[in-house]
Parts: sequence; structure tokens; C-alpha cells
Amino acid sequence: MAQPARQIQIGRFKITALRDRDFALDGGAMFGVVPRVLWQKMTPVNEDHTIPLATTPFLVEVGEHKIVIEPGLGRRWNEKQQLMFRMDASDGKDLLQSLQGVGIAPEEITHCLMTHCHWDHIGAVCDENGKPVFGNAQHWAPQVEAQICLKPDHLRKASYRSEDLQPVVTAGLLQTFENEKEILPGMSMHLLGGHSDGASVILIQDEEAKQTACFWGDVVPTRNHVHLPFIMAYDIHAEGSYQARKQWIPRAVEENWTCLLYHDPVSPIGIFQKDSRRFFWQVIEG
Repeated sequence: MAQPARQIQIGRFKITALRDRDFALDGGAMFGVVPRVLWQKMTPVNEDHTIPLATTPFLVEVGEHKIVIEPGLGRRWNEKQQLMFRMDASDGKDLLQSLQGVGIAPEEITHCLMTHCHWDHIGAVCDENGKPVFGNAQHWAPQVEAQICLKPDHLRKASYRSEDLQPVVTAGLLQTFENEKEILPGMSMHLLGGHSDGASVILIQDEEAKQTACFWGDVVPTRNHVHLPFIMAYDIHAEGSYQARKQWIPRAVEENWTCLLYHDPVSPIGIFQKDSRRFFWQVIEG
């Protein structure tokens, strides 16, 4: 049986699913109001009621540019945190090791794009000494996410660590945007909100080839979250999440986008489809 694809070509863009650390979060929180009797059929469930999740940075290569989308969870975690979140330290499950495996050095990265600044998405942007990993790269994040990360309020502080982002700011590497921003020709970031104040998606479009890929961040975290009502309890604005998903998921189906998933432990690259009842995931095989 063919394995799910971890690399795909979108016109002139070569896209590779890398690996960072696997971890686990509470299954009920990952599926919100969806009853456990439904979601437990979709995913393995650990004895502590957590479900396995991946952190999947993507490498995009186009011309002289090498772009990392969503750096990953990283390794700056104490033993208690590693046990709490079942962080996997297996060989090869590390952003830098993954880049090395495809022949890319950190200094070659020209851009690092962050859809939002939660700790499980940008923890790997700095190394174990607290220094930016990609010293030659432009780092892009939504302005509101950067502001919250550097000084989170009581409602948001569990989701952000200022030490993840402050070294990037200090090094003069961070650039921010509001609403939407074209980072490079054919690559753009779009703020949707819902999951967090600035949660975004990233479009990769080749007009000549008439092909589009979308990195969904936490708007659609896994293949089991494509159905519109399957919204995480972690989302700070549930109605905002629903409205964003209601607009963007049908668009992905209608325009036949390739979809890139960050947290899915099985299938990071696929397409969204729709039958008479619901939207769902179809894997692209490698």
C-alpha cells in the first residue's frame, strides 16, 4: 500500500512535509462539542484521554528562496512538560534533522512563516540556547499574534511563550502584517482569526500551472477536522472559526486546492472533498 505523500509540486513550488516533535493533547479539547462517541472512532486515544498529534513544518523551494512554514514545537521543554504533553524525542523528529535529511542548512532558509504564535507552532524558531535558528531569514507573523505573544493577557498566557519570539525580535528578524500579505510572488498569508486572534492560512499559487496549495495551520489542524462543525475547544472565538471555515473550506473544494495539514500524524498532504452531507479529507499518496 502506498504511503501518504510528503512531497508535492505546485507549479514552480516544490513543497516538502518535514518533521518536528510529535506530542498529544486532550481529545475532548481537540474536538470541542463533538461527542467522544464520534471522535474516538477517528483517532487512537491514549489512556489519559489524549490523542496523538504531529508538528509538521513545510519546506517550500522556489527559485533562490527556501521557506519554512511553521517551524514546530522545538526542544526547549522541561521534563514535566515533556511528560504532560507526551513529547516524542525520537531520532529524526526534529526540524533541523529533518532539514538536514533533505540537504538544507539553517542558514539557507530565506523566510520563516508563522500562521500564529502558539507554543506548539513556533517553539522551534529558536534553538536550545534561545537563539534564532534561521539567522538569515525574514520571519513573518500576524501583528496581533506578535503583540500577544510578547505580552499575553491572563486568558491567552497558557498558549504563548514570549521567549519563543523575543529573540527573533531582538535580532531584527521579525516582520508583521495585518489582514493579508504577499510574502513572495505566489505566496501570501491571510489572517482569518477564530482559533486565535490572528490565526492565518498561507496560500501558494502558480497561476501558469493553475495550481494552489493551502497551509491551514490550526484552522483545520488534522484530517478529522475538515467537517465544518468539528471546531476545537481551544479556539478562542468559536463563531469566528466557524465563519472562516464556512468560507474557506468550500473554496478549497471548488478550486481543487492541495491542502497541507500541520497536526495530522498520518496524512499531511491531501485534498478536501464534499459529499451530500459533509466535507471530508482525501489523502494524496506518495
